[in-house]
Amino acid sequence: MSSIPTVAKAWRYPPTQPSAWNAYHSLELQDVQVPAPGRGEVLVKMRAVALNNRRGIYPIPGFTTGPDGKGLIPTSDGAGDIVAVGEGVDGWVVGDRVHSLLSQGWIDGPIKAEYMSTFLGSKVQGCLTQYRIFPAEFILPVPDHLSYEESASAICVGITAFNALFATESITPDSTLLVLGSGGLSVIGAQLAKAAGARVIATTSSKEKVQKYKALGVDHVINHREVPNWADEVKRVTDGQGVDHVIEIGGKGTLAEAVKSIKLNGVVHVMSASRDEAPATALFDLAVALIFSRGKINGISPGGKDVAQRLDSFISKHKLKPSFDSKVFRWEEAREAYDYFQSGAHFGKVVIRID
Repeated sequence: MSSIPTVAKAWRYPPTQPSAWNAYHSLELQDVQVPAPGRGEVLVKMRAVALNNRRGIYPIPGFTTGPDGKGLIPTSDGAGDIVAVGEGVDGWVVGDRVHSLLSQGWIDGPIKAEYMSTFLGSKVQGCLTQYRIFPAEFILPVPDHLSYEESASAICVGITAFNALFATESITPDSTLLVLGSGGLSVIGAQLAKAAGARVIATTSSKEKVQKYKALGVDHVINHREVPNWADEVKRVTDGQGVDHVIEIGGKGTLAEAVKSIKLNGVVHVMSASRDEAPATALFDLAVALIFSRGKINGISPGGKDVAQRLDSFISKHKLKPSFDSKVFRWEEAREAYDYFQSGAHFGKVVIRID
């Protein structure tokens, strides 16, 4: 480890910062020790991270204090190079390009409560650091055709979308998918579905984002600012039938509209939630839409290492390049990156390159 520093930099929350969606305003760039990897571990020099949206959805105690009580290092999605390998590690060598997994405890099967405390950027330190120790079992190789930025952009959102479309359900060339908005989850969901040959419809908020979706091959894009009752437009462009699947990401007032968009026996995959609904009205509209569609609401969590491996294989097979926003932030611009992320101006994932 002679060329590896003993001290590096990481972005951390102050340990007194309360858990809140806007806690990133108080992120501090701090010195951290760079340890040698122990048995079964590797040391990774991080090259890129993609930001995550965790606005109090996951009830994880100590969300900003970190495992040592001295402040959390955020983000779960990162990619970099192995620079040191601990004893007993097989299959990895210095120089390998690798990416993180959301969980450092979830190998396969459905989610369990105990896995949530192993999510990176929760009670486990995240990836917004120049160097990070990983258990060798909980990293995967970056697909050969991807950059660090592209690989980081596919981790949490890619696993979640893949879990919905291929692990929980089975999307085919005969399927039609509706994705809502243009955040990372919806964008990669559209990319995965197009790679599988499905028809894809998207909603978004600007003419610029309409063009970006079309550049990805999306078949029909609806500007929801111009067409607020977009479920009617979805039905129109599907000859009154509706779609087989919806990726629902928790926008204000969108769930009932999403259910209205599905065909008989269609599925709405709920992957996030909003606290901004008017409960009585929203529940009534939702109930009516469900009754008449005979649809299903499918709660979707991310997946374990097994789903991540299947996702990477799919990405490699189809030479898919996960989309991230064209505005990439420098290492010292972490707070600005989060500001941009929360503004909703981005298309796809927001990425920080790490020096």
